[in-house]
Amino acid sequence: MRRIKVGISLLFVAGIIAALAGQTFGYPPLLVKAKKFGAKDCTFCHVDPDGGPPWNERGQWLVKEKERRGADTVDVEWLANYKPGQVEAQKPADAAKTPAKADDKKPAAGKPDPKTFDDYVGEYQLPQFNLVLTHEGDKLFGQPPGDQKEELQPQDDGSFLVTNVNAKVTFVRDDKGKVIEIVVSLGGQEMKGKKIK
Repeated sequence: MRRIKVGISLLFVAGIIAALAGQTFGYPPLLVKAKKFGAKDCTFCHVDPDGGPPWNERGQWLVKEKERRGADTVDVEWLANYKPGQVEAQKPADAAKTPAKADDKKPAAGKPDPKTFDDYVGEYQLPQFNLVLTHEGDKLFGQPPGDQKEELQPQDDGSFLVTNVNAKVTFVRDDKGKVIEIVVSLGGQEMKGKKIK
C-alpha cells in the first residue's frame, strides 16, 4: 500500500514539474515591462496569445536586436528605440568590422545526414542541467537527467526539432569542424551548452 502511495505522489510531482517546465519560458515579467510601451497581452510581440514563436514585427525586431547586441536575453527596454518597419533595416552591430568567431558559426544548410550524428553525441552543460545525446540507428536522441529520451528530428535548415517541447536545436562547430556547443531555442529564448564529454 505504501508503494502505491509513493508511486502516486511521484506521478503527481512529476506532472506538476512537467506543467511548470512548459511555463518556464512564458515571461510575465516581460509583459509587465512591455505595458509601459502599450502592451496589453503577449500579442504585443507574439502572434500567439500564449507567446513563443512566431513573432509579429515588434517581436522579430526584439529578437534581431538581441542578436545585434550579442545579448543572452531580450530586454523589453529596447522597445524605446523600436519604430515600425525597422525589422529589415536592422544590421548586426559591427558586423563588417568583426570577423566571425566559432560562436557565430551557423549550421550548414540542408538536412543533417544520420552519418554525421556521431559528431553530436556527448554531454552538453546547459544552464539548468546537462543534456546527454546518443545516436541509435539513424536517429539522434537527447536525454535530460531523470527524464526519458526524446528524438531530435533533422530539419531542412540544418537544425533539429524536439517535437514534445517544440524546441529547435542547433550545433556550433569550431574552425576544424568539431562540434563544441549546443543551442536550444525554446519559447523565444536560447540556452547554450558547451560540449563537456
